[in-house]
Amino acid sequence: MIRIKSEGKKGVLAVCMAATLLFGLVQTQRKLVTYQPVHGESLLYLPSGKYLKPLALGYDQVVADLLWMKTISYFGGHFMSDKQYPWLAHMLNLIIDLDPRFDFPYYFGGIVLSLEASQIEEANKILERGIEAYPDRWQYPFYIGFNYYYHKKDAQRALPYLEKAASLPGVPAFVKSLVARLYEKSGKEEEALHFYEEIYRNTTDEMIRQKIKEKIDRIKSGAEDENTRH
Repeated sequence: MIRIKSEGKKGVLAVCMAATLLFGLVQTQRKLVTYQPVHGESLLYLPSGKYLKPLALGYDQVVADLLWMKTISYFGGHFMSDKQYPWLAHMLNLIIDLDPRFDFPYYFGGIVLSLEASQIEEANKILERGIEAYPDRWQYPFYIGFNYYYHKKDAQRALPYLEKAASLPGVPAFVKSLVARLYEKSGKEEEALHFYEEIYRNTTDEMIRQKIKEKIDRIKSGAEDENTRH
C-alpha cells in the first residue's frame, strides 16, 4: 500500500511525480547496475543508493513504496521460475535507504534472504539495519541469532544476538529457553541457570514451570556434586 501523508490532489501529484521520477531514474542510471535476467525477463536497471535518495526530491516514502512493489514482483517472478535472487538484497537496501522506518523490508529480507535465497550474510546485514532503526524489537536480533545457529551452525556467534533478543520487551518465553539450552550445551551452566530461573519466575503455566524446575534442579545438583568432589 502506498503510504501518502498528503491528501487529495497533492497526494495524487506526489504519486505521479514519484512514478515519473522512478522511471527516469531507472533509465538514466542504467549503466550503474545492469544484469541479464533469465527466461526473457526485461533488463532491470537499479541506481546506487547514493544517487536514489537525493533524486527522490523529498518523496522518499512514495518512491520506497513503488520500489517495494517492484521488489515483491521481482521476488515472485523468480520464485515461480529459477529461484535465483541476485538483486533482492540490493533492492531491499535501496528501500531502507529511502525510508528506514518502513519495517517490512527488514522482516522480509531477514527471513526470505536466508530461507529462500541462502544469502545468510546479506540477511543479517539487513537485520542489523533493523536493529539500528528499531532497537527495542526483539525479532531482529533473534532472527540474526537464528540464522547463525540454524544456517551457519555457529552457536557462539548466535548467542549474543539471542541473549540480546531475550532482554527486550515482549520477547516470548521460548527465546529465553533457547538461550538457556545453548548456554547449558556449551557448559556455561551458571548463565543457563540465570535464564531458567527467570523463565520459572515469569511463567504461570504449571506444566512449563515443572519442566523448568527439573532443569534448575538438575543444574544445581550437578554444581553441588562438583563442589563436593573438590
